[in-house]
Amino acid sequence: MSSRPTVPARAHRAAGPHRRLAAAGVCAVLLAPLGATPVVATPQAPERSGAAARPAESPLALGIGRQKSSSTMLRHYLSWARAYGFRVSEHPSYGGVTRGAHSKNSWHYDGLAADLNYGPAGAPSSERTRARTAIKVADSMGLGVIYARDGTVGSAASHRNHVHVDVGTTSNYGRGTVLAPAGSRTTQRLQQVAHFPLAQRDNLWGPSTDQRLQAIRAASRMHGTKFPYGVKTAQRAVGVTADGKWGPKSRAAHDKAVAALQRVVGVSATGTWGPATESKYLSVRKKLR
Repeated sequence: MSSRPTVPARAHRAAGPHRRLAAAGVCAVLLAPLGATPVVATPQAPERSGAAARPAESPLALGIGRQKSSSTMLRHYLSWARAYGFRVSEHPSYGGVTRGAHSKNSWHYDGLAADLNYGPAGAPSSERTRARTAIKVADSMGLGVIYARDGTVGSAASHRNHVHVDVGTTSNYGRGTVLAPAGSRTTQRLQQVAHFPLAQRDNLWGPSTDQRLQAIRAASRMHGTKFPYGVKTAQRAVGVTADGKWGPKSRAAHDKAVAALQRVVGVSATGTWGPATESKYLSVRKKLR
């Protein structure tokens, strides 16, 4: 990335599905160094980078790593990153992987790692701000990251201009290797229930997420079909046209959203908000909020 925090790369061990030899971030240099004069970038739609155009970075020492997160989790993360405006590269599903740019055992070749850049080359200031968001989302999903956010120790030294994300157990934000957070995708799934656009499904339970989910809860019969944030907010949360009139279509959409929420939190998907749903939802909210 031009100037975004970099994430640690992992390589793998050939013997066994859960042990891999982690190539600690031999990712390709994409943009200008941090010392370049900042050029403010205008957020652009995601685009695929040409793999052949990426020069290889100098090799880093390999370390033994273990796969922690699933490739599915990484795919969900990369879908969010593309929708948010990142260019995803060095992944088989996003323009391919540059042969020779990584260790022969790199997770990039297996689709278990990817690199992120935001906006055009040469925009370190704006890109660095976006990279911090990308790291928060990766952390929330339990993915490993390499990026020179806090320094240039170890693998972070070669990840000053792009964020590396992988499925391993460790991260490096610039001061050396640390354990990657546990993470989960529950909030992102609930954001989908509440009909957030893909770019806003960031797996971070903030005010907007809380408001939409609370709107669904309050509009239930159990809570008296109330609208503490207005009818339109409740309608947006259940996925119908926000016309301010709560009628049969809104009620049907609400019950469908409740059933989807119940599946996420692990109660019977009846479509009716009852005591079991109330208890489980409040427990999940307390944990993730």
